Amino acid sequence: RPSSGINAEYGQTWLSKTSHGCPFPPSIVIGNNACDLDSVVSSIVYAYYLHKTVEPTLPVLCIEKKDLVLRTEVTFVLDMFKISCNDLIFLDSPPVSLLQKSHTKVHLVDHNVYNNDYLKLDSYEVVSIIDHHDDEKKQCTGYRRVERVGSCATLVTALFQSSNVELSEEMRLFLAAPIVLDTVNLDVSKGRCFQLDIDMFKFLSVKDKDSLFKKVEKAKTNIANLSVYDLLRKDYKTFSSTVGHIYIASIFGPSIDEFLRMNELQADTDRFIRDYKVDVLVIMVRSDKFDLALIVAHGCEYMKNDCLADLTAKLQLTKYTGDSPDNWLVFNQLNVKCSRKVVLPLLKSWLEI
Repeated sequence: RPSSGINAEYGQTWLSKTSHGCPFPPSIVIGNNACDLDSVVSSIVYAYYLHKTVEPTLPVLCIEKKDLVLRTEVTFVLDMFKISCNDLIFLDSPPVSLLQKSHTKVHLVDHNVYNNDYLKLDSYEVVSIIDHHDDEKKQCTGYRRVERVGSCATLVTALFQSSNVELSEEMRLFLAAPIVLDTVNLDVSKGRCFQLDIDMFKFLSVKDKDSLFKKVEKAKTNIANLSVYDLLRKDYKTFSSTVGHIYIASIFGPSIDEFLRMNELQADTDRFIRDYKVDVLVIMVRSDKFDLALIVAHGCEYMKNDCLADLTAKLQLTKYTGDSPDNWLVFNQLNVKCSRKVVLPLLKSWLEI
C-alpha cells in the first residue's frame, strides 16, 4: 500500500479543497455513466493534468455517492491510494448545483458524446475529448483524441509522455491499475490490448504487473454482498433509440450458471427494468475464467432476426442449454474478443433503424 497517498500528495491544492467550501471552478472532467475504474482514474488524472497545464479543473464522477460501493474495484483502488470519497465530486454533491448557474467547460474522458441527462447544465462547452470507444464524430473546441485502445487511461498517460508534467511513482501506479484490468493484464490474445497500451504501460515503469492485476481483478470480482439488482446497476451503458431506452449491463465474476442461480434473479431484474424505465435489457456476463455469455432479458420482441443473426455471427453465440427464465434469450459467447465496446454500436445500428 502506498505510504503517502495521492490525496496527501497534491489533493489539498485542488482535489479535496472542493469539499471544504472553496469555489467550484467552471471547468470539469467527467467520465462515462458506468463510472468504472478506467473512467474514475482517467477523470482524476486528466483533471490533474489540466490543473497543471491550463486552469483549475475538477473531476466529477457520473454517479450518485451512494452508488460508489457497487464499484468494488474502484473503492479498492481509491482506498489503496488514500483518496477519500468525501474529497470526490458526485452527481449529487452540493457543489454540482453551482455548475447549473454558470457556463461550464466540460472535458470528456472514456466517452465522446456529452449526455446532459446525467449532469444537467444550462450552459456548457465541450472543450476536449479523450476516449477509446466507437467514435461518434462529435466535435469539441480543443484537444480531441478518440482512438481504439484497451483503456482510456492509456490515452491519458500519453499526454504526460508528450509533456513536461511530472508523474510521481504513485500516479504511475494509479494509471497502471485500469490499464492492466481493461487489457486483461496486457494479454493481446484476448483482443483488448493494443500496442499503445503496452507502450504506455512501459512508460509508466510499474513493477510487478501480475500482482497489480490480480489484486484489482480480485476486488472487481468481489460481489459476494451484491444482489442481482446491484450487479445490473453496477456497470451499464445506455442509449436511446426509436424503440426506447436500451441498457447493456456488464457483470464480471460469476459464470453464467452461477448468475442464473442467484437469489431473486427475476424479481431483481424486473425491479431494475421498472426503476430505470428499460425497454431493452442486454446483460453480458464474464466469469473470472473469461467464460462469456450474453442475455437478452427484456425487449426480446425488438431483437429482429437479422439483428440476432448479426450478433450471433460476430460474437459466435451458441444457445445456452441450462435453466433460465422463460422470457429470456440466453447465449454462450465464444468470441472472447468482443466486449461491450463491440456490442453497443451493433445494437445501435439495428435498434435505431
